[in-house]
Amino acid sequence: MSWIDHGERDDTPKRILWLSGPAGSGKTAIAGTIADECYKKGMLAASFFFSAFAGTKNRRWKKLFIPTLVYGLLQYDSIIGYKDEVLTVIERDPMVFEKHLDQQLEKLILEPLRKALGRSDFREWPKIILVDGLDECQGNGEPDVGPGIGDPTAGSNAQKEILSALSRACADPAFPFSIIIASRPEPVIRHFFFASPCPALTIFLDNKYNPDADIRLFLQAMFSDLRRRFNLPLTWAAKDVVDLLVAEASGQFIYAATVVRFLDNPRLGPPAQQLIRVLEWRRLDDSEVFAPLDLLYHRILRTSPTPLLAVKWIHFINNHRHVWSESLHLKYMLESSPGETEHVLGTLTSLVQLVNEDGETHFYFYHKSLFDFLEDPQRSSDLHISEQSLAHFQWDRYHQTLQARGPQSNVSATSRSPLPQDFPRTFCVQLVTEIDPHRRYNLDDVEWWLANLPEFRQDLDIPRVFASIHKQCKWYHCLSACGVWRKGILLYSREHHWRVPTRREMVQDRFKKFRSYRSPEFPLRHREVKPAEPSADKPAGTSA
Repeated sequence: MSWIDHGERDDTPKRILWLSGPAGSGKTAIAGTIADECYKKGMLAASFFFSAFAGTKNRRWKKLFIPTLVYGLLQYDSIIGYKDEVLTVIERDPMVFEKHLDQQLEKLILEPLRKALGRSDFREWPKIILVDGLDECQGNGEPDVGPGIGDPTAGSNAQKEILSALSRACADPAFPFSIIIASRPEPVIRHFFFASPCPALTIFLDNKYNPDADIRLFLQAMFSDLRRRFNLPLTWAAKDVVDLLVAEASGQFIYAATVVRFLDNPRLGPPAQQLIRVLEWRRLDDSEVFAPLDLLYHRILRTSPTPLLAVKWIHFINNHRHVWSESLHLKYMLESSPGETEHVLGTLTSLVQLVNEDGETHFYFYHKSLFDFLEDPQRSSDLHISEQSLAHFQWDRYHQTLQARGPQSNVSATSRSPLPQDFPRTFCVQLVTEIDPHRRYNLDDVEWWLANLPEFRQDLDIPRVFASIHKQCKWYHCLSACGVWRKGILLYSREHHWRVPTRREMVQDRFKKFRSYRSPEFPLRHREVKPAEPSADKPAGTSA
């Protein structure tokens, strides 16, 4: 509202404000409030609220976008002459509404405004045009009517077309209005504002706007209303319950609103009983409780060209973001080719942040509830990935990165770029727990790992791998990975004067595996070996 009232006084005034944020963060609620406030003050020139899933189908298409804005402007007598000019255009060309959006803008808005300019004081005109849910515009019209039949990019193309038209309007001196656009940070919209010649003010609804305080106030007000209407005691939905729900909301209003809608549905039962179900829903498998939230997650995740791969990436990032300090390293682990992150996750930026304010790779999840959804097969259905599949995907990424001796996306068709700083050291530390004994390795793999393993980790990690790689072997047969890794480790240990297992210890290990690699008595450890006396316990050979 401050920008609406005083934005023209800024050092570099901006004609467009982009309100963005994660899915369910309250963008439409804010846009609706702003529209109401501006309407009351006579400042709302026109508005369009796109919605792919609510209201009539006309709210999904761009076809009625310009006509709706024109209708809004026609309501103001203060824009003297505009109505007459528009009616003249329609009378002369009744098919004007079927023209390209850019032509509609020119014929129905810009030309009439140019002719009306000067007949009245534009300072008396309304000031704001508001467009909400632009990311939900799906194209021109029904698939059998408009262009782009069967084209999955129809929505993106329509969104770009609308943004280009609005940007062009802002550059025209006859167009005195400022524009507010509210949407999720989808790639096509994000890229437009990044490259647009018409600079925009951006507001992103993150934690700095303290959503928890607003969500708490909302829940307290709704619970108070439910208490009055259902004669519930003051102790119902006490502070600790509100605190828990605020924490579960992760800053997203959709979670809190979903809970309230569920409690206020008389067909499901009394609110007191329903609240217990909400608080225990994980154990009760009550998928209906958060059906609206689940539907939102399904819709967003399916916008990825590879939804199941995107879900695997999301799990991988979530499982590793605490052990890999650099988000860029996680990106390197996941990408098989440059730009794959944008391809897989680019449409999911309302669920996961990909870059920080400085444009650097930074993964951050907005919804804690996203993982509750993904981990429950009842809720995520065909988007659920089993633990076994996730484990295999994880092993695949580590194995392929090891084979490439670094990030796969770092290898071009003609030459290998320098490895990112610190990546090999960090990777080799994490590889310790991600070696799949059922895969094929060679001695070069082991030597590269040993060469890049930080020195301060060697005393712990070399014995650890030596012990763990043998865990799944049978007494009568070792897996091929075990033979390769143990051979490479023994060669390295002898060269660096470690104490290595004797033949007798290796034979014993076949039947009763070494216990703790942390024990000072573990037969492989970093210390010089005393000259061995001739006996049956001479040092082990190079085979496991």
